[in-house]
Amino acid sequence: MNSLLLLRIWPSLTVVLLFLSASTLASAEWESQSLPVELQVGYAVRTLDLNGDSKLDILIADSKRYLWLENPSWKVHVIHDTPNAKSDNVCMAPYDIDGDGSIDLAIGHDWQPNNTTSGGEIGWLKSPKDPRQSWSYTKIGEEPTTHRMNWGDLNQDGRMELIVLPLKGRGTKAPGFDQTPVRLLKYEIPSNPVTEPWPMTVLDESMHVAHNFEITGTAKNESNQEGATDILMASYEGATRFMFTKEGKKFVYPQGTGFQGTAPQKGSSEIRRGQLDKSTTFIATVEPWHGDQIVVYTSDPKKGTRLLQRSVIDNELKWGHAVACANLDSDTEDEIVIGVRDNAIAPHRCGVRIYNWDGGQWKRTLIEPGQVAVEDLVVADLNSDGRNDLIAVGRATHNAVIYWNKN
Repeated sequence: MNSLLLLRIWPSLTVVLLFLSASTLASAEWESQSLPVELQVGYAVRTLDLNGDSKLDILIADSKRYLWLENPSWKVHVIHDTPNAKSDNVCMAPYDIDGDGSIDLAIGHDWQPNNTTSGGEIGWLKSPKDPRQSWSYTKIGEEPTTHRMNWGDLNQDGRMELIVLPLKGRGTKAPGFDQTPVRLLKYEIPSNPVTEPWPMTVLDESMHVAHNFEITGTAKNESNQEGATDILMASYEGATRFMFTKEGKKFVYPQGTGFQGTAPQKGSSEIRRGQLDKSTTFIATVEPWHGDQIVVYTSDPKKGTRLLQRSVIDNELKWGHAVACANLDSDTEDEIVIGVRDNAIAPHRCGVRIYNWDGGQWKRTLIEPGQVAVEDLVVADLNSDGRNDLIAVGRATHNAVIYWNKN
């Protein structure tokens, strides 16, 4: 039987510890397919239609290469290969950078997680007309420990900017790497992105050890100002919401402090937003940094952007390393998808976990425990049947797996 423990920390925040009995989805509900690729470390995975056939292909950032798998044969095509590089690729963000109608790829490489004074090269790969052919690379800039990147239209001119987040602040040192904050950067695409420099702006310099972020589109801020671009960030400070207006103003709203232990056991690590109903959103996180708690922050509709309730919905894991929020079944609520990277004490193994809001609580389901040591995952409808599928890439398991949705 599930048990529930409420701890009143202060009047505005209740911590809810919800311990769930594990269940495994029936094979009729999810069908796994191992993809024909062996990875060193599958740092990142995305889906997009690269070859223009209206089918979503799978794009993977591996340690020494960027590659894509062509739907539906899943034939592997290497975009960029650096087998002799001393350090790794780590992140990517697809977009038509030069405006020629083909999807290009911004990338972060020279990944040196404990070198906070150099490395962290940022660049982009230009797609040829046929993406199966060789792509060309152009350097954009450098920021030590560059770790995550996404595209967002912060000034709302119809042209995206590249938003880059390093893991650690410049010059920081172990064990906490918290002496100085990280720099959230914006790079603007110049008229000629190959020959001209990309103008760079520091958007924020207040968070420490920021592991991930999500750009969730435009929203209304607490000053009732329409049209701000909404960014969620996970850092030592916990879950934080940023809003950037097209006029260049910034608003910062703490959403939850995360788990506050001794660095590096602090704050939040992964972060995504989901929807329970028309008036209730939530934020799903892994806590603390590289942590062992799955946490949900639930919004109070009366308080607008302020999220007050922190719920620990799972602590039977060792290292969570990916979060997605999407509707996976026929109900109206988003489910939470978690990737667990490392095995804890048996039977709490690595793999994909789904949390479904049912009867006023989050119910956990495990899919093929131990199959993928999840470094990253993504949700997408790969076969256009109207149901979201799951794609997970592994670290220790060196694999990539599709979980086909049969719900």
